[in-house]
Amino acid sequence: MATTTDRIAQLILSNGSDAIYHRDMASTPCPCRTPEGFRDPVWHLQHPLAPDCDASGMLPSGTVDFIVKAFIQPIQSTRATRLSTEQVEQLFGEVQADDHLGIFPVYWSGRELNFFKWGLATEDWIGYNGRKFQVVNANLLPAPEGDPKGHWETGLRLLGDL
Repeated sequence: MATTTDRIAQLILSNGSDAIYHRDMASTPCPCRTPEGFRDPVWHLQHPLAPDCDASGMLPSGTVDFIVKAFIQPIQSTRATRLSTEQVEQLFGEVQADDHLGIFPVYWSGRELNFFKWGLATEDWIGYNGRKFQVVNANLLPAPEGDPKGHWETGLRLLGDL
């Protein structure tokens, strides 16, 4: 008998849309960071040969970039109304016109998707339908059978065109 996680993966495979999962794996703090953890752009002017860091003050150390299938739809569509107003507010705060709900598998083509510690400085993003989205919130939902890694529900906020 197929588990709920298997059934969700099968539904996503057969009915999901292509999306780009892009993660900047920056993990080294740039020397420009202040003791408070902020990026100091003046430091980069004083050290023009130093590598550029991202908007959060981290040095690039590689990216993960691959195509994944997912269910992505505007949050205000009738298909997304199974969520209560309270759940939508928890995902997005104040809903904006181009906000989308994304349902992603935990594993795709042998890779694990992880939306924890998703960058809020736009270095991490989801590409869908020619546009880039920031993950503003993500919940890892367990499967009813007890698997703690059932699937992801994400709140996606439009950043702009790809």
